[in-house]
Amino acid sequence: MKLSTKLYLLLYAVDVATTIYRRLSSHTTNEKENNMKTTRYKFEQAVQEVKPETTEWLRDEFKAILESEKDYTRKADYIGFSLTSLDSKVVSLDEEIKELHNLKKKLKSAKDLALTIGAEVFSIYGIEKIDGAGISSITITKPTTKSKEKFEILDSDALIDAGYVKTVLDEEAVARAFEENDPLVQQYCELSVIETATPAKLKINKRRSSNNTTKANFTEEIAS
Repeated sequence: MKLSTKLYLLLYAVDVATTIYRRLSSHTTNEKENNMKTTRYKFEQAVQEVKPETTEWLRDEFKAILESEKDYTRKADYIGFSLTSLDSKVVSLDEEIKELHNLKKKLKSAKDLALTIGAEVFSIYGIEKIDGAGISSITITKPTTKSKEKFEILDSDALIDAGYVKTVLDEEAVARAFEENDPLVQQYCELSVIETATPAKLKINKRRSSNNTTKANFTEEIAS
């Protein structure tokens, strides 16, 4: 078997392995998504999909729950569990994003290493170019060297003595002097109050003994 044929088969095997890996990764991701999924009830769905332009729909859902014949304990559980369901999903997404970032770094590093090793092997066999069927060709780039200037101060004190300094306002000292009613500082400074309005929000106070089973039971009961 010719060397070019062997290399072609090797590249084909790598391509097949990559395809299998992608399919397995996709299957793993789908499994994780399925594990994250639970039964979403009407109000829970309304909470998770609310947007500034759809707030009226969520208001109607709140009203429907409060005006229902269920007792307030069950109403509280249904509303509370529906709202806190977002927390677990955010945590899961954070973990997924972290894993994807790590996987991205590994794949980029692996590709770069594979390209470098491939170039070394091609060079050993004196191969500069291989034409492909699915791709145009594989060639070898020329090695390059990048130079970058690095500025470093060897003696700071000597440069300071030579006059290479600048005066910067000490804002912390000025603030302290202002609080102490320093006339000069108060002449050139002013204190203003900036108010930021925060609307009233619901606060979900969780019980220490609360668990997923209790959540599911209460949510299913009140939603029925």
